[in-house]
Amino acid sequence: MINIGIVSDVSWDNYILINNKMKKFDSETFRIHVIYSKNLQMLSNCAYNNNLMLNRTSGKTLSACISNLLNVCDMWLIFTNYVEYLTTPSLIISKCNDYSIKYVIISEYSRNDDFYSFEKLSSFKKTIKNLEKCKNKNNVEEFNCNYYNLNYESVKLTLNLTPDIINKLKQNYSNINKSRKDNSIKLLYDKDQLKLNKQRKKSTKELNSMLYANNRLNYYNN
Repeated sequence: MINIGIVSDVSWDNYILINNKMKKFDSETFRIHVIYSKNLQMLSNCAYNNNLMLNRTSGKTLSACISNLLNVCDMWLIFTNYVEYLTTPSLIISKCNDYSIKYVIISEYSRNDDFYSFEKLSSFKKTIKNLEKCKNKNNVEEFNCNYYNLNYESVKLTLNLTPDIINKLKQNYSNINKSRKDNSIKLLYDKDQLKLNKQRKKSTKELNSMLYANNRLNYYNN
């Protein structure tokens, strides 16, 4: 399998451009790797719609995550408009240049003129069809870029529910249930009593039917 890494700007929302590239990959030959990010769902949808195997990767830091993927991916597709700094695409471009790993940059500003870090054939499809395993990826060493890491880290909020807050929540739910009950449609009859009456009528009807059948049988016997 040929491993392809795909990343995009945080603000990237052009599904069509990503899908147009992904649909060129043969699901029997290529495996897609992505990093947990804001655009993960869009990338996952593209892979799913094209029957491609998708591997999601995360790490304690962005540097650790990318370092691991650089040891795996034979080529990178990078969707960027060059308007963001200290983000995943810029770090990957830098490291791919350091280790001579192939990558293609796709931008909305130059849709018909993608940038290839290597010699391409007449089309993207023919280029990836002739793509081979990248030997240089084995030379990637671990690195740590703090500025990129800080820009990637997510803020975690701890929810602290005090006894006072819990009591207020319980009271609010109680008020909601009471309001629903007060505003619900009230029946003008007792449901249990109605069910009992229906059962009595059914039993009476069955009894009368049995009595009629028995009287009719006695008539013919006499």
